[in-house]
Amino acid sequence: MSDQKQRLSQLAETIKVYSLQKQIPIIRTKTMAFIIDFIDSHQCKTVLEIGTAYGFSACAMLTCSSIDQIITIEKNKFNFELAQSFLKDIPQITCLNLNAFDYQPLQKFDLILIDGPKSHQEILVEKFSKYLNRNGTLIVDNIFLKKFQELQVLTKNQKSLLHKVKTFQNWLISNHYLQTNIIDIDDGIAVIKIK
Repeated sequence: MSDQKQRLSQLAETIKVYSLQKQIPIIRTKTMAFIIDFIDSHQCKTVLEIGTAYGFSACAMLTCSSIDQIITIEKNKFNFELAQSFLKDIPQITCLNLNAFDYQPLQKFDLILIDGPKSHQEILVEKFSKYLNRNGTLIVDNIFLKKFQELQVLTKNQKSLLHKVKTFQNWLISNHYLQTNIIDIDDGIAVIKIK
């Protein structure tokens, strides 16, 4: 393992431990492994991430040798500033404090990872699919919300979110211009390509 890759792996582990201590959700282990394998096998060079949190997944993705650039956006100012402090010495990662619905990319990407707001995901997929390079891929995390499915009693809010997620799954499957593969690992991911 190269020195840089080892440093990035150690930093990713530090961010992961800190995030878990602060109860900040991060991409789960099998999902992160899937994304890293995907980046390696498809030789992705540019990544856009929607939902930085504290920067764990951006740092973990950069351990892939093919990556030249990651742009990661985070709406929450506190999370953004903390991610900036963790990632400040990594020139390949650009953190932006923006709302995904307002952000207008200035380029296209090989991979777009959506791990942000669970409501209005159709809007995010429609918007950001336009910024995929030819043969680019969009990955959406947490498309099952299993933690709610396992509860005996759901709040009105939880029921609403679960309904939105199910509607999103159906929308993906029935969409004629998207080719979607739903993978049942961790909390479910959708791997989406433009037909």
